[in-house]
Amino acid sequence: MSATAPSDLRHAPGSLRPFKVGVGGFLLLGTAHLAFDAAAVWGEPTPQQEASAAALRASSVTLLGLERTTFEVVHGMSSAMALFVIACAVLALFAVRHSPALIERRTAFGWTLLAASAIGLAISALLLPPPPIIVLTVTSCAFALSLRRAAP
Repeated sequence: MSATAPSDLRHAPGSLRPFKVGVGGFLLLGTAHLAFDAAAVWGEPTPQQEASAAALRASSVTLLGLERTTFEVVHGMSSAMALFVIACAVLALFAVRHSPALIERRTAFGWTLLAASAIGLAISALLLPPPPIIVLTVTSCAFALSLRRAAP
């Protein structure tokens, strides 16, 4: 690799820091969600939580010959989504470590993460409490700033 950088990439390193903040937000979101689920399972349920869990366990869904209670489906999907967010964040960190140009230039890679974050924010704003809304606002802004700072 040469000691001189192309002129269009001289200002691009500033795009890596906000990108890493966005990915860190994804990691925080996924791990916090798993921790919250674990605390709910291991904690002492309130009477309202017991009634809700009982109602979810009373109904079931059968799909492709597999029968699951609504409780199992909700908690299984929740855990799977949290693990998926963590995996995507780790893959993004590996990708940018091995190919920083994915972030230093405006590529579909950066746009895809911004879109995922913005869609997650919209869904969170409609359905979830403030913590994921705050985290996804930060991640969306970080990914947008990263793209703004990247070379065309």
